[in-house]
Amino acid sequence: MGLLRKVVLKIVKATAFDTTIKHHYTGRKFSLNTYNHKGYWYHGANREANTIKIFQSWVKPGDYVLEVGGHIGYFSTLYADLVGKQGKVDVFEPSEKNAKYLERNIRLLGDLGSIVSVVKKGAGDVNQQLTFYIDPISGQNNSFVPEFEGFMTSREQSAETDAQTISETVDVVTLDSYLDGAMRFPNFVKIDVEGFEWNVVQGFKQTIEKTKPSLMIEIQADADKIFDFFYTQGYAIYNDRLEEIGIFADYKAKKTPNIFFKPKA
Repeated sequence: MGLLRKVVLKIVKATAFDTTIKHHYTGRKFSLNTYNHKGYWYHGANREANTIKIFQSWVKPGDYVLEVGGHIGYFSTLYADLVGKQGKVDVFEPSEKNAKYLERNIRLLGDLGSIVSVVKKGAGDVNQQLTFYIDPISGQNNSFVPEFEGFMTSREQSAETDAQTISETVDVVTLDSYLDGAMRFPNFVKIDVEGFEWNVVQGFKQTIEKTKPSLMIEIQADADKIFDFFYTQGYAIYNDRLEEIGIFADYKAKKTPNIFFKPKA
């Protein structure tokens, strides 16, 4: 089965082209590459369905959503649809290749695209330039972590088992500095940064402590540090089935890829 998969992927890669599909949740046109972004059209509405149900429940009309790691905008455009014209969506995406599709998909939102801003920088715990390791296959495993395990796993399951990351230097800012002096603060924050999530949280601590947004974090590393911080801030923590993880010892049994954080009333 593994060999057949690789043969099929090689064919998909050789015949790849840019196209538009119907976004499974907004119903709007959505631009992608048939090979690089195959997960979106192949898995369809089943892709991260539990996570999206929570987005639809937690993100309200008029909200401000801050997305750290936008990829090509599948969630970004969903957030825009959920918050509407009175809302606001800021998307951090340091990869130029990803940003090309992200900006194209924002344009496909029509008038609603005016509420979405793309920040072509990384977020972390410093304000400086850092080396960014680009996943040349899908762009989904781009990371500030060298030899990121997620990329290695994805590469083995791809048609390009010898692919190597491409190093680029990109600007990185803390979210505290990005929001310094802001008139409005995020209601909901999504962090998907391939092993760099604790760095992002460290650079966001002051704003979290002050404004208490709800968050979704795809946790790839440093789960103990992340949980400890949010527990001390008075957050309830859930997996994507909305099962509460009351203590960190329960995390392994209730672990899902995406973890949700909501301040207790």
